[in-house]
Order: sequence, then C-alpha cells, then structure tokens
Amino acid sequence: MIASLRGTVALIAGDHAVIDVKGVGYLVQCHLRTLAALHEQRDQEVMLHIHTSVSADAIRLFGFTSRDELSLFQLLIGVERIGPKAALGILGRAELTTMVRAIRGGDAALVATVPGVGRKTAERVVLELRDKLDTYAMPGEAPPPPSSERAVGDAAVAGLVGLGFREGEARAAVAAVSSDADGDVAALVGRALRRLDAAGTR
Repeated sequence: MIASLRGTVALIAGDHAVIDVKGVGYLVQCHLRTLAALHEQRDQEVMLHIHTSVSADAIRLFGFTSRDELSLFQLLIGVERIGPKAALGILGRAELTTMVRAIRGGDAALVATVPGVGRKTAERVVLELRDKLDTYAMPGEAPPPPSSERAVGDAAVAGLVGLGFREGEARAAVAAVSSDADGDVAALVGRALRRLDAAGTR
C-alpha cells in the first residue's frame, strides 16, 4: 500500500501527473488545483499524500498535497454514489477551507455544482459528513465546541428548520448567538429567531 510519494514531476496531463521517484514513474490522479500546484513545482521535489485503490483490473493512485485533503477524499468516497472521480471533482471545486465550511454549514449548493453530482447526492454528502469534520481546524476558526454544546446547537437548528428556515441559515444564526445561550435550547432558538427576524430572513 502506497501512502505517500516524494519525487519530481515528470508529466502533467488532463487528470493526472507522473511522479518520478528514483527512476520509477508513478501515475497519480489529482484534481485540477493539485495539478496546477504541481505545474508550478516542475523543477522541484514534491510530496503527495496517496490513497491507493486496488480493484480486480487496476491499482490506482490518488494524490493530495495535504493530509486533510486525503482524509476528506476518503470520507467522500464512503458516501453512496460518490466515486473517486466525483470526490476529486468536489475537492477541486473550491479551496479545502471553503468546502469544509460549506459541508459543516449544511450548504449543499456548492457540492451540487460539481459535474455529475446532483442535488440529492450533494445533500447526502452534507448529511453524512457534516458531523465528521470536527477535526478540521480552519484558519481563524475557534476549536470545535464540546459534544454537549454541539448537541444543543443541533437541537436548536432542528427547531428552526421545523419553523420553516433553511438549514444553512438556521445553523449560521445558531452559531452566531450560541455563546449567549448557556446550553439552553429554548434560549438559543429564541436568540437565533431574533437574529433571523432582524435580518429579514423568512
């Protein structure tokens, strides 16, 4: 099982690069942003984190510039109807921080813009993964709250959704006022409602 490759870029094609490791060329499939980064490093040593896929007819390597991207790729391919090609498309659609925030926030719209990923599949991605991304520390973002706080927040979001608000806007409102609610779901819902009403969201 190949976990990483360190070498020089021998070739960049439409959906893959060939990494020369001491005279052996490894074909590695990558998303477009990774390929662009590799193009900028053509004369330098590069290192890719690798997911190795073994099937009856082939061994395929998928390469990423960070462990977090590799980890999200592996989570994505665990979602029904998301294969490696779609997972690469999702990762290539936006910066990792942007995609993680969208999934965490219940925003399926960004995922749905990826060719071959419909709205329902995008919603499945968000539903299955949004609570699995707590270990991703985004720049400028506070550490994730304890699980008890998340449970209170999730309950408040569910209450707002039941009142007719979209999940993304409900989650954003709850996040904005959660520090003032002292673990009380009803108080959190009330504060979030006032924030949403002030913003004219209905």
